[in-house]
Amino acid sequence: MEWGSAKKFVLVLLLALNICLAFLNFYQTQETAMTSAQEKAIFEVLSQNRITVYTKLQTEYDPMPRLVCHPPSYTKEELEQIFFAGEKTTVTPGKKTTVYRSTSARLALSRYGGEIVYQEISTGLGNLTQAQAIKTAESYIKQLQPTFGEMTAYGVYPTQEGYRVEFFGEYEDTPVFSNCFLVDVSQFGVYHVSFSYCPIETVSNERKDVYFADEALLTFLREVQKMDFEESITIERMELGYDISAKTQDDTAELVYAIPCYRIYIMEQEAPFIINAYTCQIVSNGNSAFLQTEQPEQPDIQETQDTQDMLQDTAQIENH
Repeated sequence: MEWGSAKKFVLVLLLALNICLAFLNFYQTQETAMTSAQEKAIFEVLSQNRITVYTKLQTEYDPMPRLVCHPPSYTKEELEQIFFAGEKTTVTPGKKTTVYRSTSARLALSRYGGEIVYQEISTGLGNLTQAQAIKTAESYIKQLQPTFGEMTAYGVYPTQEGYRVEFFGEYEDTPVFSNCFLVDVSQFGVYHVSFSYCPIETVSNERKDVYFADEALLTFLREVQKMDFEESITIERMELGYDISAKTQDDTAELVYAIPCYRIYIMEQEAPFIINAYTCQIVSNGNSAFLQTEQPEQPDIQETQDTQDMLQDTAQIENH
């Protein structure tokens, strides 16, 4: 009888423990997940303000760390191997941008990235399919892997000259927006690439909670209201990842921090809105994003500010 009573007591105790653990797990999930009621509420608020969302919102969130990054450095020989297939280049230094030229390509390189034009590759869509464009872009990115690590294709967008394929580096299956390659492909091959890259050196030990997507969308709404959009707005994509666009007080010349940020892409605007996921504060309203990540509106290659600086520097040198 005593053994039977003890056995029942142990079973009851285990049952009570399982119930407690189930409740604890439920409340922890509630703290790290956006509910359907929250999602419905933000959709209604946005709709009342003529904003439509055509993308799924992330609903589950874990605390996220900061990524400690350092600005990259390359030798001339390394760049020739990476981007010019070993072809020799001439170098034109500038204030913010250094230009490398060969007979077949031109690279404008700045502190965190650059862009390269393959002058011998013609533009034009022709019979190029989206699948072929992705395959060509992935083959190009694979050649860069020894230097820039693995990159994952996150999107492909038609342009008047072909397709643009967007690649991001990742940390724990989360995109690192500041490690990005935009590969423009025509029926003849890769003709233009713009990129940003700041390699991850280590990861902070501390992981902090991030704001949910509904709260980030409220920040987006407040920013849009300041900008006096006359027409309705369509949100095409909303992604959570790491970005160095949000400058921190700990940034130095040697180290910068990639922190969790939301990127919100709206229809007919080239650059995304960027929101700090730690503070839910706006970082960029699309007019000052670290790197533009949509296809250009015009068929000509869109030049970044660094490229414009490069052209000015080059013109001054050539005039002397």
